[in-house]
Amino acid sequence: MERIFRKNGIRSGQAGFTLVELLVVISIIGMLAGLMSVAIPKAMEAGKKAKVKGELTAIVAAVKAYKQEYGQWPVAKSKMDSAADEYSSWYGPPTQEQESKDLMKILSGDMTVQKEGQTMNPKGVRFLEGAKTDGTFQDPWGKQYSVKMDTNESGGVEYYGSSGTQENIRVTVIAVSLGKNGTQEDPDKKATKTCDDVFSWR
Repeated sequence: MERIFRKNGIRSGQAGFTLVELLVVISIIGMLAGLMSVAIPKAMEAGKKAKVKGELTAIVAAVKAYKQEYGQWPVAKSKMDSAADEYSSWYGPPTQEQESKDLMKILSGDMTVQKEGQTMNPKGVRFLEGAKTDGTFQDPWGKQYSVKMDTNESGGVEYYGSSGTQENIRVTVIAVSLGKNGTQEDPDKKATKTCDDVFSWR
């Protein structure tokens, strides 16, 4: 018969966790899970914003390349001189989503788009990659990108408007993503941490 040796009531060679050790391990796992539940969504959101920033930069470069190629902005002639309307050179949500799609088609090499009888990309030059054939070019949150150009050659794009305290942009082309909430932020909030819009110029 095999003899069983015991020491303090426990079989020889048998090991196990105490209740305290188990509680420590469980609490460590809980803390790690808590940290990951916060860090992973933030990292994913940062990745989306980085992707958006790259696409906005590509859109601005495409618009500038178009102007270099054709000597004009990729818009209808009537919009070249108009500065009265706040959205005269705005292409994108919330007011000009279809205009944004037409712009993306033009920049993508579509030779069929016409504005006021003018074929907008007669050579079919592909200035931009990434837009769908119908001109849809959306950010990761499902909103069409917005573009504004200095169509009246005033020396800069007005983005914030007279109602905002932020200084207006002194560049010829800007591109914007309206962010996760899909709305254009109030001008006075654009420099705050609560603004989720993503801009090509900063």
